[in-house]
Parts: sequence; C-alpha cells; structure tokens
Amino acid sequence: MLSTQSWRSRTGIILVLGLFSLWIFSELLTKSPYHKEKFYGFRQMKQENLIFLGDSMTDWHNWHHFGAHYNAGISGDTTAGLLARINTITERKPHTVVLMIGVNDLLNDKPLEQVKRNYSRILDALSDTRELIILSTLPVIDFYQADQINANIKALNTFLKNEVQKRHIRYIDLHTSFWGDHFGMQRQYTLDGVHLNSQGYLLWENILKKEFPSGFSK
Repeated sequence: MLSTQSWRSRTGIILVLGLFSLWIFSELLTKSPYHKEKFYGFRQMKQENLIFLGDSMTDWHNWHHFGAHYNAGISGDTTAGLLARINTITERKPHTVVLMIGVNDLLNDKPLEQVKRNYSRILDALSDTRELIILSTLPVIDFYQADQINANIKALNTFLKNEVQKRHIRYIDLHTSFWGDHFGMQRQYTLDGVHLNSQGYLLWENILKKEFPSGFSK
C-alpha cells in the first residue's frame, strides 16, 4: 500500500498535470481556427442589444432563455485577450452586456494586480453601455494550489464589488451560490473543477432571472 506521504505526492503530481493541461488547452484554443472564427465573427454580428461576454464559461452555453442575444464568449480567453477584442463589442453599441472574465488569468498564475488593471480598462471601455452587468468570478475545485487560486478569486471579486460601486454598475454575486463549504465549487455544479455542467448553468440562469425578473433592457 502507498504511504500517506506517497499518496499525497502522487495526488499533487496529478493535480499539477491537470492544471498544466488546462493551460495548454487554453493556449491552443487562442490559436485555433475556432478562436479566429469567433473573433472575426464579432465584426459581422447582427444582434446588438444583448451580448454575453467572457471566456468558456459563457461560450459553452446557449443563453436563449434570455431572448435574442449574441454569445461573445471565447474559450480560453483572459482579461488581456478580452481587451484585445473589446472594440469589436463597443463599436456595436449594445444596450446590455453581461460579463464574466478572469478565471483563466488566475489559473495561469497571472499576477492579481495585473488582472485588476486589465479589468479596470475593460470597465473603462464599456462605460457607455446602457446596462453593464458584471458577474463574480466562480470558484474552482480539485486543482493544485486550489486554495490559493480561490483566495485570488475572492480577492478579485472584492475588487470588482468595490469598483462597480464607484462606477454605479450592476454586480451579481454568483460565487456565494456556487461555493461549497471551505473546499471550492460544489462538485454537483462542475464538469472538471472549473467548467459548469447543466446543473451549474441552471443555477446561473436562475440567479439572473431572479435579479432581472422583467428581463434585460432592450
């Protein structure tokens, strides 16, 4: 039988490999034909009133329950990546933007202060949006150094709450509903410790519907 120390060592190696694989996956996505197709597709988008903006958390879901919309999520995207394409969003002058971004930065060990600066620039760029809705970053689980990643996620969310209050922007706390005791995201809501399953997206949608019972502005 493996000793406790050996077991922990092997588990640590597995988690490190898992995090590294996720990083490789996100890096490949940013160079993939799919990424390029979505990026350039924004310039031809016809629907301008409601845009869901973010990374794979946004990209991998159909938001049809909220009516006509454009899904401007790109898998693997970061705050820096979003800044590089933010003009494709702002030039469409959407009435409503629902935004979640940042977890890929923290999974890839980007400095928290850098993420905050990028986010501030994103909010500056979207300042003319009639209804800008900022969603908290969700927790993770089952990753190497998940405790530190979740601490940074909480710190980012605290920054966002303070920032949007100064800017008079709407902030929706999803993090609290997804958090499971002291371990990170509740496993019933996730596919792999980061991405959401159908139950996770149902919870996300229900929170938005509760916050916006009459729907988003048109």
